[in-house]
Amino acid sequence: MAIKSYITIQEASELSGKSVQTIRRAIKSRKLRHKRSSTPQGFNYMINQESLCELYKVEPMVDQIEQAQKREEEAAVKATEKVAEQVAEKVVEQTAVEMPQKKEEKHEDKVYITAEDFKEFAKNLERMIGQHSEERQNFLRLVNTLQEKIFVLENQLNLLKAPKKKWFELWK
Repeated sequence: MAIKSYITIQEASELSGKSVQTIRRAIKSRKLRHKRSSTPQGFNYMINQESLCELYKVEPMVDQIEQAQKREEEAAVKATEKVAEQVAEKVVEQTAVEMPQKKEEKHEDKVYITAEDFKEFAKNLERMIGQHSEERQNFLRLVNTLQEKIFVLENQLNLLKAPKKKWFELWK
């Protein structure tokens, strides 16, 4: 996942642990690289995330998200391994599982589960968890892209709004 190059003042405040006003002062003193866009209410400032990370010695937001995702995946894999071990122990203890009998047949059918079958099941489960995490990352990328596009469209809408009359044009 690539680093989101520009973030809002609020996101910069949360990432750095500094107040919004401190971020604004850093912009004013030119300690942070930024972009400024005009709106009817004033200006929107977008801070370069790399310069924020350099100034306040923090990790980029994407790195924090990736680390959280890795921790979640590792926890899921560990939980799967624990469950697999527990089930394997039970399978070893109870090697035969009785199948429901058909009404016409009166003899008993038994299915035997081997350790190889269980290992294959565990591998398939791990593969499915990996696919799920990849799909989740793709989804998060899509959401991030859509959020950025919405932000751009909102700014364009604000710029296209008709300006209100000036205070001295009341009689026109």
